[in-house]
Amino acid sequence: MLEIITPEEYALQAAEKIRVARANETLDREKYLKQNNIKEKPLPSGLYVIEEKAGKGNIPKTGDKVKVHYTGYLTNGTRFDSSIDRGQPFEFEVGAGRVIKGWDEGIRHMKPGGKAKLIIPAELGYGERGSGDKIGPYATLVFEIELLSISNVTDE
Repeated sequence: MLEIITPEEYALQAAEKIRVARANETLDREKYLKQNNIKEKPLPSGLYVIEEKAGKGNIPKTGDKVKVHYTGYLTNGTRFDSSIDRGQPFEFEVGAGRVIKGWDEGIRHMKPGGKAKLIIPAELGYGERGSGDKIGPYATLVFEIELLSISNVTDE
């Protein structure tokens, strides 16, 4: 039997689904942090940048082109993407809005040759829409990133 609901009831149900999904994301992220013994504090945005290998030189700034290798995971350990598997680094312009916000912010805390783990809350990742069939709505993302190089776009 089909239930008929008012637009107000539908809006309330949708809001409750979002509230539950956000609460689950927070619980999943906290569980991941505890299981992986992560003691670092997040940046004000909620992004965690955990340096695994220090780099040398300058940090990227808006307008710089960066080249990275990365592997992305969900907090349950599911690997969903990797430039290493493709054998080709990924390039993007810092601050151009062509990558998720967590990447744009996190890369600005790295130097060439450095490696870091970024733990990206949903609002700095793919948010309520998710991405494809691998990343669901409100998913915390974990990226292992190596900053290979920085170049100034105007120099090219």
